[in-house]
Amino acid sequence: MKWEYHVVHLNVEETSQDTFNISNPEAASEKLQGSLSPDFIKKEFPEQYKEKDNDLHPAIQLSKFLNEKGLDQWELSEKIKIGNMLFLILKRQIL
Repeated sequence: MKWEYHVVHLNVEETSQDTFNISNPEAASEKLQGSLSPDFIKKEFPEQYKEKDNDLHPAIQLSKFLNEKGLDQWELSEKIKIGNMLFLILKRQIL
């Protein structure tokens, strides 16, 4: 059996409820100090950055992301936390 893996990196920080509304690619790029461009963020996470999703809590955005991946046969295999970084490891069987 062969597996294909997909790694998703999440920043985990102590935040107040007021900061949850930073769900636009420009704000995300600024928060990452420009290490990822807004265009790249929108391209890699299109479901999270649709206009209608801008006010959704990050947990709802993550649920939508994981559900979309599940439709493509990805399965959440493991999570790894290193400092304030969280990595989600998804896998799917190669046919």
